[in-house]
Amino acid sequence: MNDSKSQRLINHIASAVIIAGALVSTPVIFGGTGAGVYSGAPINLDLVDADLEAVLSVFSDATEMIFAMDAQTAANGGLDHLVSVTYESVPWDRALEEILSEAGLEWTLEGKVLWIHLPAYTPTGDRNFTGDAIDLRLADAKLVDVLGTMSKVSGLIMDFDPNLETTVSVKLRSVPWDQALDLILRISGFDYAMENDVLKLFPVSDTKGMQLINQSEI
Repeated sequence: MNDSKSQRLINHIASAVIIAGALVSTPVIFGGTGAGVYSGAPINLDLVDADLEAVLSVFSDATEMIFAMDAQTAANGGLDHLVSVTYESVPWDRALEEILSEAGLEWTLEGKVLWIHLPAYTPTGDRNFTGDAIDLRLADAKLVDVLGTMSKVSGLIMDFDPNLETTVSVKLRSVPWDQALDLILRISGFDYAMENDVLKLFPVSDTKGMQLINQSEI
């Protein structure tokens, strides 16, 4: 979608969403699709054939949460969906869950990051993010450059292919640096594991690497 069309859709959606109270000050209990426990502020929403990506952008801005999609879900057309819904005084978390369910998607909350994924997605397990909070804005940055900088700043030794051509675009605010690293890798189609004090990167399709995850911590 081109930028102008996307912005028009976002403006259209934003005008259709009426937030009753401040979303960010409303405690929300997230439990995954079908949890049935909703405590988000009520919204009115009337959309016809709205682009899912633009809808999620509005939810992200309104809640000040980071919405992310893993590379596998994106590659399988995770955002290729049009949204047609009408809600009146419905908790925003319920509305979001139903919109994603209609698109064949689910979500998992990890700190401030709300991961959108296919039902087949298997969480990589609890990871304890304790790094200092950072703000990060990247636009088509080379992944190898980002990893090199993070390695120098954190002192963490990373093992990755220096010839990677992957680029990454993110906008993060007040996120632990180690969670930012986790997010950047996962949206780029990579995961990681610690082995002998070295952080090793591997594609998510690497089953041997996935086995290492359960034995490591960062």
